[in-house]
Amino acid sequence: MTLRIPRQATCPFCAYLAGERPCAFVTRGATVSSFLNRTQYERGAVLVVANAHIESILDAGDDVLCEMYREARRLATCLVDVLHATGVNVFQNNGESAGQTVPHLHVHVVPRYPTSDPGRRFREADFMVTPHEQLERLAAEIRAGWSDTQ
Repeated sequence: MTLRIPRQATCPFCAYLAGERPCAFVTRGATVSSFLNRTQYERGAVLVVANAHIESILDAGDDVLCEMYREARRLATCLVDVLHATGVNVFQNNGESAGQTVPHLHVHVVPRYPTSDPGRRFREADFMVTPHEQLERLAAEIRAGWSDTQ
């Protein structure tokens, strides 16, 4: 049996990476990139994505996985330092049954604050899309503190 990956006409993450759709990037690297999640269920929620179209963790090589989680750790440090997060969730979903909604390998890095509900599950459908201009301002704020955490 194989994973049931969500199907979409086009991959939105590939469109972001190709510059075909607006996206608030935090980092761009050779193997992985990161950008703010369009649904900011916590201020500073970031996605780390493979630059190549890889559908799930089962399809990824060790080099991509290592770089994704290395980037997730750097972002977590930055979110604590820059946005003053007091906790960080790092998670990843594979297959529709696990909650994957985009058919492209990605890791969620979600800052948490004293007012956050630690038991709350994140479902994109429960939140409104954040305006792109607001995402760009937040990405710039995070990038400004990025070099300090390296």
